[in-house]
Amino acid sequence: MPAADPNRGPLRVLFIDDEARILRALKALFRDLEVYFTTEPREAPALALKHNVDVVVCDQRMPEMLGVDVLREIREQHPRAMRILLTGYSDLKAVLGSVNEGEVYRFVNKPWINADLRALVLEAGEIARESPAIGDQLSPNEQNTARSQVGVLVIEDDTTVQQRLREILQPHYQVRFASTAERALQVLEQHETGVVISETATNHGADLTLMLKALKQYHPHIATVVITERANAQTVIELINEGQVYRMLIKPVRMGSCRLSVDSALGRYWKLKQQPKAVRRYGVTPSEETVRAQTKLPNSLLSRIRSLPARLFGVGGVRI
Repeated sequence: MPAADPNRGPLRVLFIDDEARILRALKALFRDLEVYFTTEPREAPALALKHNVDVVVCDQRMPEMLGVDVLREIREQHPRAMRILLTGYSDLKAVLGSVNEGEVYRFVNKPWINADLRALVLEAGEIARESPAIGDQLSPNEQNTARSQVGVLVIEDDTTVQQRLREILQPHYQVRFASTAERALQVLEQHETGVVISETATNHGADLTLMLKALKQYHPHIATVVITERANAQTVIELINEGQVYRMLIKPVRMGSCRLSVDSALGRYWKLKQQPKAVRRYGVTPSEETVRAQTKLPNSLLSRIRSLPARLFGVGGVRI
């Protein structure tokens, strides 16, 4: 049985992979931690719960069960554990599933770099022990309060998509629209915004991913829902690892999935307002490539993102 205090002792990590040789390599790399292994993905959720693990590292492509399905079950049964997905290929469907179902902390491609994987697992373990796990389901009263106080920002320059989202969202939320990054920042500066819905690029070719990554870097409590028709696996992986995208939807937008995603995202934002210590679970560190790319953005863009008003960051204007 797990110790009474889950923060005592070495980090507890569960590795799931159908290849024994991969598990042997991981065992050697993390021999100083308290590690558990299984080649049977169906037994992983029970193992994670039994040993109260801090981190789960799971392969995606396994014969019996996909990794994203395993991580979804672990999230439901043992939400405290931080979840990392390993894969040797870039399958868009699997990557989308890791966003929408497993809420993966990071996505790691095989073959991994030992030093990077070790640093990531240690970071995830520290976060699991220091930051409480939270849900995203609100009571009816909480939901009504959140909808009345918190705005939803849609960044989209396609008028047809804008109209579709108005029809879906405006009867239920405080929705504001922006067709450019400049207008989006004006909305963020003037209104408490808990959910950002955005394309990855405008129809005029402006890349929005750098803005989304910067927004998550400085304000990780805001939940981002990406709606796109131009998704590719690598872009989604970057948005997981550097943007912690909450949900990703493919156009054309469906009413049911869009409403469910926004409700859930608003719930996550509201829960983080109540438990600001949990925000570390959704933080990101930009890659060197992203940092270089951000230097090419107008200085005012990044400085304005950094200095968004304090009222946007928690109860009573306290910055999370």
